[in-house]
Amino acid sequence: ETRITFPQDNVRNVMVVFGDNMRGKTSLLNAVRWAFYGRALGRHLREIPLHDLHNRSAAIENDWVMECRIEFEAEGSRYDLRRRATKRSMVATPSRPEDFEVITSLQKDGAVISGHLFESEINRFVPEQISRFFLFDGELLQEYESLLIEGSDQGKRIKESIEQVLGVPTLINGRDEIYTILKSAQKSQSKDLAQFQILKVQAEKQEKQQSLQDSYERDLTALKVKLETSKNERTRLDDDLEKVDAIHQAKLKLDSLNERQTAIDSTQKNLSSEKFLLLKEAWKDLLTPRLSIKKEEFLVIQQEITNDFDEKRKLHSRIAELKKNVETSSCASCGQVLIDSRREEAKLELEHLEAQQLLKKENSYSLTEISNQIQEINSLIRTNAADAIKSIDADLRKLGVELTKVENEIEEKTEEIRGSDPAEIARKRTLRDNLLKEEALIDRDINDRVNKIEETRKELAIIAKALESYPEAKSSRSTALVNLSTSLGNIFKDSIEHLRDNLRKHVEEKASETFLQLTTQKKYNGLQINENYGLTILDDNNQAVNIRSAGAEQIVALSLIDGLARTGRAEGPVVMDTPFGRLDLKHRDNILRHLPTTTSQLILLVHDGEINRDTGLALIASRIGAAYEIKEVNSRHSKIEKIIS
Repeated sequence: ETRITFPQDNVRNVMVVFGDNMRGKTSLLNAVRWAFYGRALGRHLREIPLHDLHNRSAAIENDWVMECRIEFEAEGSRYDLRRRATKRSMVATPSRPEDFEVITSLQKDGAVISGHLFESEINRFVPEQISRFFLFDGELLQEYESLLIEGSDQGKRIKESIEQVLGVPTLINGRDEIYTILKSAQKSQSKDLAQFQILKVQAEKQEKQQSLQDSYERDLTALKVKLETSKNERTRLDDDLEKVDAIHQAKLKLDSLNERQTAIDSTQKNLSSEKFLLLKEAWKDLLTPRLSIKKEEFLVIQQEITNDFDEKRKLHSRIAELKKNVETSSCASCGQVLIDSRREEAKLELEHLEAQQLLKKENSYSLTEISNQIQEINSLIRTNAADAIKSIDADLRKLGVELTKVENEIEEKTEEIRGSDPAEIARKRTLRDNLLKEEALIDRDINDRVNKIEETRKELAIIAKALESYPEAKSSRSTALVNLSTSLGNIFKDSIEHLRDNLRKHVEEKASETFLQLTTQKKYNGLQINENYGLTILDDNNQAVNIRSAGAEQIVALSLIDGLARTGRAEGPVVMDTPFGRLDLKHRDNILRHLPTTTSQLILLVHDGEINRDTGLALIASRIGAAYEIKEVNSRHSKIEKIIS
């Protein structure tokens, strides 16, 4: 049994509850929610089944009684609220909500409130629709941040919730009831007018449109149920997948490691094969020095043979020229007649060159032979085979080290996912992804049916207008009811838009006031709201600030929530569970200054990662009226102790 007293002082109106994660802060928030509404919420704001709320340690001791009691003041009266769940006598171990009997009692100023009046009495000052503004879960902040994403599916759902809180559904319900009356009147009108031959065609058209409208509305109802079922199933899968996300990530890492192991094995085999081929030819490296010397000798001889061949060719050409000069006594080049002295000179040169030609020695190698020898030496010479082998050995060593690391990681990841079913996780992911696609298709079909319903209503309105020109139709009681219902429907429709516009303007003003107090950037002018309750920051030139940090988005979301709270409810207690997520110290300090001024009692459920208990609350130290700490007894049991009187 635990008793917590909220601070009663109007100035010292802050209570802080410290507790590590998984110790029970959210359970404390849910205890208040369960007492008021008989519901507790978990991740993604899904309802937690009653049998899962029961204390585990008590269950082990076969104690199946669970009770929450809240004493509070509202509208000048004192209330005593109790909700008690007890295991049914015929049940051994509860495994479903139906295994418990829940009894609720409410006293007002000592007088018992009858059971059938319980809910209406609570709704007078704290209806469940606005509970999100006084039982504030940190997840609510993330939820409202989705409004900042234009056109997001989550944003559309939050818009509906906001309008519900602000009272728009009251008018929407009125409009829908008028439409129901209108449909009934139109059907009566069709029957009445079918009696007149002149109106029979119009009556048939009217009846056809009514049948289409009924069909589309049945489709719409079925699609909404299907969409809700799909979203609930997807949310459940998201929760399951979040729990095993570490296993999924380990499986992805394991797959990557296995691929890398295969790649390393393949590379090692290729390098080993390349090294083997190099080793087969490595003996040639031993011959390379001597073969290189021999190759140089052959290259010299090759050059000599080439040079000798050129000299002989030139000598032979000159001898032939001189012989012609001597024999013809004329110059072979210009054709002039040689004088005797020139002829003698040519003759002497000829004799000298012929003698020189005779003295020329023939080379022992032919040019072809020496070229073949050089080519054979080239085929035997291997360049840098040893260096290539060294490089391969270095690569193999590196790969060996990497392979060892990869194998160790594979062993770790394999151990990490041991006992789990990666295939089942993958199946759930595929199922979740398919549900997302299905929801998109259902959304499309819902929009299609809504548009078609609107089209049939327009067609019916046109038919009704046409019928007004016939005296037989005009005098009918059903026609009068159709006209009256149509007029009332239009009044409700216009009223809904008028209320929405007024509420958005009011929320924008309140949210801007809060934002300017919370933001650390003093050049901002405020916030601008759109029809989906998305907020845009305006700079000092009233221009939209499109790029915002995660912390800025939290401030905007908090401002929206505060604006909505001040629009949709009177001042009262607020319980906030881990609201400071990604905020920097300056923004957090601004929030701590602001929040106590907007509520009659502020209860902060925080952990040390959000607020340092020694220094983080210095700004509001004078406003703290009570502080508690949730301490761990064991993994299933925590206790709450008061640390400030």
